Amino acid sequence: MIDHAWKSRRVPGRAPWGTMLAAAAIAAGLAAYLHLAQTAALDAVRRDPRLVMDAPPRPVAEVTSAVRAMKLVTVEIDTKVKVDRGDTSWRGDVLASVEVPVRLQYGTDLSKMRVDGVNFSSVLGAERPGGADLGVYVIEVPRPMRIATEIFGAQEAAEVQIGWLRLRSRAGEYYLGAARRDASDGARDLTLLPADAKRVERETLGQVEALVRALVGERAGVIVRFAGDRS
Repeated sequence: MIDHAWKSRRVPGRAPWGTMLAAAAIAAGLAAYLHLAQTAALDAVRRDPRLVMDAPPRPVAEVTSAVRAMKLVTVEIDTKVKVDRGDTSWRGDVLASVEVPVRLQYGTDLSKMRVDGVNFSSVLGAERPGGADLGVYVIEVPRPMRIATEIFGAQEAAEVQIGWLRLRSRAGEYYLGAARRDASDGARDLTLLPADAKRVERETLGQVEALVRALVGERAGVIVRFAGDRS
């Protein structure tokens, strides 16, 4: 979980709630579409009548084509963004805080996989612990990148602290609006914690491995790694 707080006193104008809601709706629709497309691609491979689990190794070109056909592997990370806005004055301080749930969508574009991104080795299969009597497929895929940021403004947690000569109806709401507006920028600028970044990579590799195993069967070994890695 990420807790990202801004503490600048820069005060923009009124919060564009219409724009923020529209952006959130687009992000939600994109996330749903990507999930459905990804599921459909994997199901199509699994339903392929040509699949025989005890068949000889499938041609590398066929495996490459199937991986590319999946097009996009996606992983979601649920987190939050916290934004503080306020002012200091002889009339008393004012501090408005907004914390909003955020969903980050990461994707790996398999259609961009290199021509030599899939290789097959019968020797490597014999060397692996437990053996892989149909050899080993080694697949190299691009690293995941963020493709969507969804902000759940309706689930925000807001707090306003007002000094003794301050009016909540004016100063409090003014800075609360500023915090809400900047929440969208804060969400876009979020950086994953190392553990979350590892999770995105691990789940991406796992999804690609599941796709390849559905195609080549359980007797063949499968190694999926990111392009440039050799471990």
